[in-house]
Amino acid sequence: MNNQLCVINSDVKRLDTPFNADMLKTLAMVIMLVDHIGAFLINHNDPVYWSLRSVGRLAFPIFCFLIAEGAYYTRSMPKYLARLAAFALISTPPYNLVHGSVWYSPDNVNVFFTLFFGLAAIYAMTALPQGIFRRLGKNKLAESKAVCTLFGLPLCVLCYFAAYWMDTDYGEYGVAAILIFWLLRKRPAAAWLGFAGLTFVFFGYLIMTRDEFGGVSYSMINVCNVVNMLWKNPDAELYYYPQKQMLAPLAFVPCLLYNGKKGNSKGQYAKYIFYAFYPVHLWCLWFVQLAMKS
Repeated sequence: MNNQLCVINSDVKRLDTPFNADMLKTLAMVIMLVDHIGAFLINHNDPVYWSLRSVGRLAFPIFCFLIAEGAYYTRSMPKYLARLAAFALISTPPYNLVHGSVWYSPDNVNVFFTLFFGLAAIYAMTALPQGIFRRLGKNKLAESKAVCTLFGLPLCVLCYFAAYWMDTDYGEYGVAAILIFWLLRKRPAAAWLGFAGLTFVFFGYLIMTRDEFGGVSYSMINVCNVVNMLWKNPDAELYYYPQKQMLAPLAFVPCLLYNGKKGNSKGQYAKYIFYAFYPVHLWCLWFVQLAMKS
């Protein structure tokens, strides 16, 4: 293949574009900010609200994709997990306040916890069992991906259900998305098809189990709900959230343009700018909320 069209980065062939990881992170942050402006500052009956929240659906898949990439390139998985856990805790007060709650509420669990559980699921099936086997002197077992995956699978499942039980932002759907991007990392097109399938199955099922009042009725599946969703008024509570979430797979466009390179940020603390953006922008949105109410 022509080198102008494709660059080989490690074991993955990617397009030779100037679009590196730092640019992808910046794009995801801008999209997230647009989404949260709509969510926390715009009246839900305003047509602008629908537009901003729809655009915002592209942010989370990009973050999931970047977590899978980070899991591959990181020098220390435990340190990576520690950073996510730290910022999950740091982001808890502003995340709750901007939702109109108190400083802490178990009903509002921010997306950093979802990203943490997704990375922990990857760690459970790779570095963790490898490290244990090496400490036991079982180097052959440590080198076997199948064995490591088998031993780490129970912990991986636990991470999946932890996100579900805690009801984190995007929950178990987010953990599954991260795993898909990691498992199919060498095949980007297949990874995005898998993510699209996950999205349509997950939210399609959510739609089909809604009753006429918008409540979830798992004992009754109504396939007609999927058809109704296609022309349902976007302001209708019954289909609103699943409808806009169907746009999430469109995030494949910037991710497939990603060239596999880290970027131009220098210094050991540069990466923390991307982490800090999340709690900082939530604090800013909360202050704006207070100003609008005064």
